[in-house]
Amino acid sequence: MLKTPMNEWALKALQLETALLALEEAELPEEMEALQDKAEQGMRQLLHGWNERKPQPEKREWKVESKEGGQPQDEELSEVVAELKEEGLEWSLHVATSDKGETVETVVAEDRAWMTAGGEYYLGQWDEEQKVVEVGRDDEEGEIGTGLVFNLSGELLFDSMLDDE
Repeated sequence: MLKTPMNEWALKALQLETALLALEEAELPEEMEALQDKAEQGMRQLLHGWNERKPQPEKREWKVESKEGGQPQDEELSEVVAELKEEGLEWSLHVATSDKGETVETVVAEDRAWMTAGGEYYLGQWDEEQKVVEVGRDDEEGEIGTGLVFNLSGELLFDSMLDDE
């Protein structure tokens, strides 16, 4: 993940929301209902406070190049491509380069994607229509993913799952 204020904020927002959703799903005994309600109220206040701290996105100009059968510069992604070649699979390479010298590489084969952004690696389901990587998601294996969704420029996408209460 690129180290940007917006990505850092979105990651924390996702973590807080996940904690709240887990708390709501916890089937605690009835005698703990009042404590659970109080904790949920506190988590919602924390989330609202965090949402108010949302930073402005940093201005970056991105150039994205896509090439069928492209060779990534990243060593680990090059190993992925070698494995894809051995398996006889076709792939595409998407390289996003910012005006600040940042590079994000994404290898896509069928509905799988491997991404390197900010020195970190991500594997997940590829959404061709939206051009995003859903980290950890694997429809064939029934894996729902981590909730992290990146676009081709390594930006963490975050849409709140909560209604404003």
